[in-house]
Amino acid sequence: MEGEPIRKPISVEATLMYAFLKADLDFISAQARKPSSDDINTDSPLNADEILGEPARHYSPHRIGGPTRFMGGSTASIAMISTPTPTPFWHPASPSTLIVAHVGDTRIILCDTLTGVAKPVTTNHHPSSPIEGGRLRRYAATFVTDSFGEERMSGLANTRAFGDMRSKRIGVSAEPEIRRVEIAPAEYSFLVLVSDGVSGTLTDQEIVDVVKEAKTPEQGARDVVSFATEVSKEGDNATCLVVRLGGWERRIEGGVGSMGTKEVRDYKKGEAMDPRRART
Repeated sequence: MEGEPIRKPISVEATLMYAFLKADLDFISAQARKPSSDDINTDSPLNADEILGEPARHYSPHRIGGPTRFMGGSTASIAMISTPTPTPFWHPASPSTLIVAHVGDTRIILCDTLTGVAKPVTTNHHPSSPIEGGRLRRYAATFVTDSFGEERMSGLANTRAFGDMRSKRIGVSAEPEIRRVEIAPAEYSFLVLVSDGVSGTLTDQEIVDVVKEAKTPEQGARDVVSFATEVSKEGDNATCLVVRLGGWERRIEGGVGSMGTKEVRDYKKGEAMDPRRART
């Protein structure tokens, strides 16, 4: 009607931003209505005891849906793929658009068809990131490095996450990092989504090289998880999803195929199988 304001369509990015923040708000609101099982430490950041050099405390593994407040958090990575035509995004002749939304240190990686190189689409939301470190320094001034060389602030490893009620006041946010990637036909062979149980053990290139050797995306995902859990106990938190893209049939042709990291992967496997060495 005449005189009514013209409403612009809401973008996918804006919808994802709202969805992440609303999910986080709903979760925290629901947990805040529950009684805390540890009122003394309710307002303390998780792992604050480790920063002070005290013996690690044992936190009861309360369920999210349990009667008491759940104080933990979670990371998330979402990938959305669309095409300008009805042709499926995995067709070699089809261009597509990839939109990712991400909080935490789960990772999304593309494999370049021409070069075989792993191309990360996400960044780890850690205090060591210049952007994240600068943002968090507005809330707290204490940064330390743990025994693994990982920089932490007030006990934090991830600076963006769902939940983690104790750490919201010192800057932890569920605001996602959103990125749009325009993909030419067959430009990439596949997309990989992994949790930190994989990325903390294997490099991005090792991950994509393992997938290259598989016959199907499903087998590639299983192989990545199997290898991560074989070479490190950190793999107990290992999950992987592989998505076929237009260059899948040419995945082994680019660069040196899967051979670039084979020596390193074989070494890791040998170390893990050596009975004289403890698994790390």
